[in-house]
Formats: sequence, C-alpha cells, structure tokens
Amino acid sequence: MMLTGWKGKLNDFLEWAMRLAYVNLLWIGGSLLGLLAAGFFPATIAMFAVVRKWLQKDEEIKTASYFWKIYKSEMLKGNAFGYCWVILGLILYFDLSFFRSFSNLVSLIFTYVTFLIGAVYICSLLFAFPVYVHYDERVFQTVKNSVLLTLSRPLFAIVLAIAFYLPYYLVFRVPGMLPFYSGSLIAYCLLFVSLKIFDNLEQLEKD
Repeated sequence: MMLTGWKGKLNDFLEWAMRLAYVNLLWIGGSLLGLLAAGFFPATIAMFAVVRKWLQKDEEIKTASYFWKIYKSEMLKGNAFGYCWVILGLILYFDLSFFRSFSNLVSLIFTYVTFLIGAVYICSLLFAFPVYVHYDERVFQTVKNSVLLTLSRPLFAIVLAIAFYLPYYLVFRVPGMLPFYSGSLIAYCLLFVSLKIFDNLEQLEKD
C-alpha cells in the first residue's frame, strides 16, 4: 500500500534512516576488517559508492553485496588514493610546524601561505571521495580534479564545507548517533551537494 502525505514522508525518512545506519555498520566493519590502516579507505569508497547509487535512484542494488564488491576492488587503488591525501596532509603539517618554530617576518609569511594552502587542502578533501566515486579516473587525476574544483569554484567548496559540518555536528552532539551515522550521514550530505554541483558543471559544459 502506497502511503501519502505525512505518513509517506515519515516512511521515506525511516527507510533512509535504516539504510544509512546499515551502510554505516558495513563501513565500520570494513574498516576494522582491514585493521583500519588497510580497510578505512576502501570501506569509505564503498560507502560513498553505495550512497551515490541510492541518490541516483538505483534501487536494484543489494547494499551488502555491492558494498563488499567495491571494497575488494578498491583495496589497492583506494588505499593509494587515500594515502596520497595522508601524505599531502603530513607535508603541510610539518611545513606549518617548521615555519611556526621561527619568529621572523619571512617565517610568518610562509606560515600564512601554508595556512591558506591547508584550507584549500581541506576543501579539496571534501570533494575527494565524491569525485572518486562519480568519475572513473586515475588516482592523481582525481586528486588534481578535487583541488581544481576547489580553486575554480570556491563558493561550491564553502557549500560543501557546510554540508560536512552540519551532519558532523549533529552526529557528535546527539547521543546514540555515532555508531550508526558517523560516516554515512556525512557521505549522504556531501554526495547530495556534490552530485548537484557535478550536474551543474556538466550542464555548463554543454551550453
């Protein structure tokens, strides 16, 4: 029986809540299965891939089997992609620590420049997984495209930052949400906004 009105909306909300909780548990399980170091990035990519399918109205996928299929296929490439970002982040962190250890004007300038690069890095990281699962490209091309998106569309990057912060704040403020929505709700919000951005950019290219 088709539910309409507020009952239909409530049913849709509860269905999405169950879906997100389920894929979040798969994400945690996949991360732990790879002892975090080898499992976190493939599990995160698999979670984003599942949520992307849902947002694109692909109702035919079997969540668990599709998740584990992506998880296994992304074990090498996904980790290479993830650790590229880790290495970039560590370089920025050590550069910042180095420049802040001096008190002269040149070091102060380099500190501010590194902060600016760090802001670009963080915004690019928000684009990283949506770009990865939406476009089938090589690791370095995906990293480059994430950075270029941030630099060429700073307003989109700000919107994406808000789309990250709101679910992050909610998950860590509301008791009981952490084990069920710590990853999936953030992935949903980031993808919801990112897919609209990608559609907008593709439409601009056609015009």
